[in-house]
Amino acid sequence: MTLASFPRSLIRCLALGAAAGLALAACASTQPAADGDVALTASRWELTGWTGHTVPHGDNGEPVILNFSQEKGKGRVSGRAGCNQFSAPYSVRGPGQLTIVEAVTTRMACPEPAMQFEADLLDKLQAVNQYKIAGQQMEMKTLDGQTLSFHAREKPGAAAKIKFVYVASQKVPCSAGVMRTTCLQIRERKEDPWQLWYGNIQGFNFEPGIAYRLRILEEQVANPPADASSIKWTLDMVVEQEVVKK
Repeated sequence: MTLASFPRSLIRCLALGAAAGLALAACASTQPAADGDVALTASRWELTGWTGHTVPHGDNGEPVILNFSQEKGKGRVSGRAGCNQFSAPYSVRGPGQLTIVEAVTTRMACPEPAMQFEADLLDKLQAVNQYKIAGQQMEMKTLDGQTLSFHAREKPGAAAKIKFVYVASQKVPCSAGVMRTTCLQIRERKEDPWQLWYGNIQGFNFEPGIAYRLRILEEQVANPPADASSIKWTLDMVVEQEVVKK
């Protein structure tokens, strides 16, 4: 890394510190917070383009969505990487400068090319060093010159409540008004009986034969349409998933 790659304010601080015999730690504490951090956490980000890769979307797979958040002053990015859910620490080092640390993931096996795409994506996220947000679009640049493009998606409000629910491995027949359909079976504790969930869980891709434990965000819907739920659930994280043998 060359001296020119450091922010000017840090170069100036290093020079003053060297002259006065001050510690680098004192110098680093004077760095301002990155202005772009608020914009980064204000939306969820759907991957729409990546140099040399076919991005999962629609007919070729579930979308890849990143959710940046601050928890007790520490940055964390989570989401779906093409097959599994993942979570990783991140930090904004300065305006437009982003570092994502090695992720932890759930361990669901998926058919190719989803598994290889996921492995490549998680590896490439660790190489991200710059980002730029312009309106509803974001670009991440990696150390080897690749570009990952994202589009902003709605993010649950700050008033959303966190809930943990179990989801059974099979849907069951149910009635939604006059329409016959199938519903998820959910419960909050293992000892509770299964209850029908008539609505959707946004961002959750249910696969028959797999039992889940989910962390969801619950929001109240103002003036819901007739016969629609007044509660909205959005997937925050897949905590556990297990293949259930018949």
